[in-house]
Amino acid sequence: MIVRIKLRLGPPIKAQRNLDSKLALVLAGFLTPAAVLCIVIGMWRLLRDVNVTEEFMFRGGLLSHWQVWVAMGMGLQGASVYLNRYGRRMTERPY
Repeated sequence: MIVRIKLRLGPPIKAQRNLDSKLALVLAGFLTPAAVLCIVIGMWRLLRDVNVTEEFMFRGGLLSHWQVWVAMGMGLQGASVYLNRYGRRMTERPY
């Protein structure tokens, strides 16, 4: 005996992003330009050290070193990549 069960097909189930995922994507969108800006400022300071440019906006202190600016840029870009992955994880789950 063969029993066949027919089921109605409804609309496909889509993963819905919660508020955390949306906020993570928005914040990641702002972090990438901030990281580029930090790298550019770091390169500006490096060029000041080799006397290519005239002056730098910080004359002394922690922010007057190019290594600090490049490290901040790399950290911001890493955070942006992490937040992008967190924000997009809901759409990659198969249902």
